[in-house]
Amino acid sequence: MRSITTATILFLLVVSIAGLNGCLEDRETEIVLNDENCEPFDEYRTSAVYTTPYLLDVAEEIDSLLSDNDVSRGDIIEAFLVSASYEITEFPHEDPYHDWDFAGVILVERMGGIGPPDTLLDYNDYITVSDATVGDKTYVTLHEDGVGVINQALEDFISGEDPVLRFTIENGDIDPDPSVGDPMVFSWEFCLFIQVLTSLDTEIFQVF
Repeated sequence: MRSITTATILFLLVVSIAGLNGCLEDRETEIVLNDENCEPFDEYRTSAVYTTPYLLDVAEEIDSLLSDNDVSRGDIIEAFLVSASYEITEFPHEDPYHDWDFAGVILVERMGGIGPPDTLLDYNDYITVSDATVGDKTYVTLHEDGVGVINQALEDFISGEDPVLRFTIENGDIDPDPSVGDPMVFSWEFCLFIQVLTSLDTEIFQVF
């Protein structure tokens, strides 16, 4: 907020020196705020079938974004999920050519019994985890129903609620099968990219 005011004052001085005429006009400006929430996971699996839940406090996440940008909840016009991605961050196997292919789904639901879980992402076509994939950020295709759950939570946040989302990773297959003697070990993160459209009242100098 202070940077905008300072810029306006400097511009008025320049206009004054140049001998131009004009006036200040109130304008509402739309600003896009970007939020990327990444959840890290450390995997050590000896079985192909496993379930991993995690929670996302939507209110806490967006409130933090607003606070960082000196914006209030009442300034939000709309908020929505833009994309999602995953990245393998560590693959500590001694044999760099020991790849794993795994398949499953990621579900999303509102805490508090607000609707059943919906599929956000399915990776039944298999995702490969190997030394070669470390550091590659991969964007994924999302299911419309799962995206709708997240966007509804964001809409309810704007209305004054404090929604919490639960994501559940349900893995169903790994090739080759991991075991106690040959466990699947790696670290990764799953990221959600959200945009928040806000409005800001500013004064614009109109030259005439």
